[in-house]
Amino acid sequence: MLEKNPQSRYESAARLKAELQRLKRDSDSGRTAASDSGRTAAANAQAECSVAVLYFENLSGAKEDEYFRDGMTEDVITELSHIKTLKVFPRASVLAFRDQPVTGPQVGQQLHATYVLTGSLRRAGNRLRITGQLVETRTGHALWVERFDRELKDVFDVQDEIARSITQALRITLSPQEETALASKPTENLQAYDFYLRGRSLARRVTRTDLEFAMQMFERAIELDSRFALAHAGVANACGEYYEWHDHSDRWLEKGTTAAENALLLEPKLAEALLAQGRIAYAVKRFEEGIRFTQQAIKRKPDCDGAYFVLARAYIASGHPEKVVAITEAALAANGDDYNVYVPLMVALERSGDKEAAGRLRQRCLEALQQQLSLVPEDVRARILLASNLAWLGRNEEAAQALQIAIALRPNDANILYNAACTYAILQNKQEALGLLKKLDEMGHLNKGYARQDSDFECLHGDPEFEALVA
Repeated sequence: MLEKNPQSRYESAARLKAELQRLKRDSDSGRTAASDSGRTAAANAQAECSVAVLYFENLSGAKEDEYFRDGMTEDVITELSHIKTLKVFPRASVLAFRDQPVTGPQVGQQLHATYVLTGSLRRAGNRLRITGQLVETRTGHALWVERFDRELKDVFDVQDEIARSITQALRITLSPQEETALASKPTENLQAYDFYLRGRSLARRVTRTDLEFAMQMFERAIELDSRFALAHAGVANACGEYYEWHDHSDRWLEKGTTAAENALLLEPKLAEALLAQGRIAYAVKRFEEGIRFTQQAIKRKPDCDGAYFVLARAYIASGHPEKVVAITEAALAANGDDYNVYVPLMVALERSGDKEAAGRLRQRCLEALQQQLSLVPEDVRARILLASNLAWLGRNEEAAQALQIAIALRPNDANILYNAACTYAILQNKQEALGLLKKLDEMGHLNKGYARQDSDFECLHGDPEFEALVA
């Protein structure tokens, strides 16, 4: 309470009360009978500080708020990751616990985490209620509990307070660099941030309609805050995807390149902007350049959203699936919460001949897809990927049903048609698969380097039509 540095003092009576209760509990159990043992406990706590941040529970009752819940959780993880003395489990590690009735000790036992942060959020109009609780997994005791009733515009302040409260509860002293990192905000405009989160959620789905909506969301965010670097990077990323799958017009390359450059001017070290440059390079089949940009993005931010997906696809398209196998564990640790990343990883494992590992990964991908569709049933990309996974697992009737639904919803979408061709090939329907691949080639949206390596088309290898098509 008497710390000279105001940032090190208790910010509320509630936090002081939680600390006093913890000290009393420790004292009653005999763990802190003397000041020396107290210092030892603090040292031990710092030596073994690892935190798993579970996805916040969405109490709004609206599925359209899932993107906000996910974004809030991931931002708290990012905030805590700035603290060097704290090991924070990546998003992928906690994905299995999302919306599951688990306790802190259960999560701690499975992940070997010292602490677990749980929480919930409820959004109503311009009001936001967030609760947070930090649990010591060994004892099940709460070290810190807080409820925030704020306006939506204060969401970044709440994220900052949560991170600082946790460091105080764990007796971690922040360095000046960590203080600066925690204080930084992606934008001062909460509405712009909301549009950005919507756009990011839509962009993952890759279809023409979803990418068009995503770009509208990113551009609306930029209208509200022209200095919002992440939104500029979002536009660049979406332009790269759109050029690859839907329209080979140079205007998408020009627009995407300009947006990525704007993002880097605003924030020179922004990993998402480097990734967007890699995405654009991949779209025009400059694979080595795409690999270089994407590797730089990962170096700056290991869990950069979508980075390993682009890197793995670039390795495969350039004829190096063995390099994908080498990064599989890192990719899953960083981006395993995104169903897209599983696709090139499974292709590479199948190509390497490790059918057993590919099967295990396919089962994990299936679970991620099923969870996504339970939350967002209109995600057509998730549905067509579900079809191909079901086909690989021998569940042919279910695969055919998911395939037909996806094609009916997006009959002329290049991304959906490519994955439909994959599903037909897995189901040994060679003519349908070849027909769709020819259609994609005529549309100018067949990446022949990737298709040549894609294990889904194994039944077509040696077929003269297929070999001529991907030559």
